[in-house]
Amino acid sequence: MFSVNIAKLACRVDVVNIACGMPPAARRSRPTQRAYHHGDLRQALLQAAVDLLRTGGTEALSLRAVARAAGVSQTAPYRHFADRRALVAGVAQAAFARMGAAIGWAVGRGKPGLPALRRGLAAYVRFAEMNPAEYRVMFGPDLAGLDDLPELHRAAVSVFGILRDGIAGLQQGGALGAGDPGTMAITVWATLHGLVMLSLDGQTAVTGRSRKALVHAATDLLLTGMGATPRQ
Repeated sequence: MFSVNIAKLACRVDVVNIACGMPPAARRSRPTQRAYHHGDLRQALLQAAVDLLRTGGTEALSLRAVARAAGVSQTAPYRHFADRRALVAGVAQAAFARMGAAIGWAVGRGKPGLPALRRGLAAYVRFAEMNPAEYRVMFGPDLAGLDDLPELHRAAVSVFGILRDGIAGLQQGGALGAGDPGTMAITVWATLHGLVMLSLDGQTAVTGRSRKALVHAATDLLLTGMGATPRQ
């Protein structure tokens, strides 16, 4: 049965509360300048980085620019981030945690089983389209190779694990056919990621279908391919 421990995915104030729980319009329109409060330096820097990312893309991200936006000294970011790559990784790590929480909430708010899987896949796509700048960073070339970023690697694996473990649970319940759940999960992820990138790049208009319709159709095809073989 597809289910998620939502408590483990809830937003943590020290890591993933960047715009967490805010409506989409508010998330996209947060001002870049903010007051820094003692004890919140890492969070202030990450929020400033997200604001810069959303308005100027990855090119706008630098330790100096983030320090200026957060209202701190140019050396302050080095207390938490060794270099620009570490800063970008921090943004991606927080985004993965928020994505996991969004998927967990969607999975847990209705019927379990295949309907929960559908809700989880739709939540993945919805998160990407509501947070396009962060999504591009999460899967972009700036962070290719995670050997030197163990915390980010764990965050990414955690989100992937939701899908893999959910598929394994559905297999045990007979809702999905036999097969390696990890391979199934990567296939599902690759399909959704392709749809997301086509959508973000404005390439889905040629299909004549809405994002919701495309996700639904793709999910149907995936579930048909992974479905349990009827007993003779």
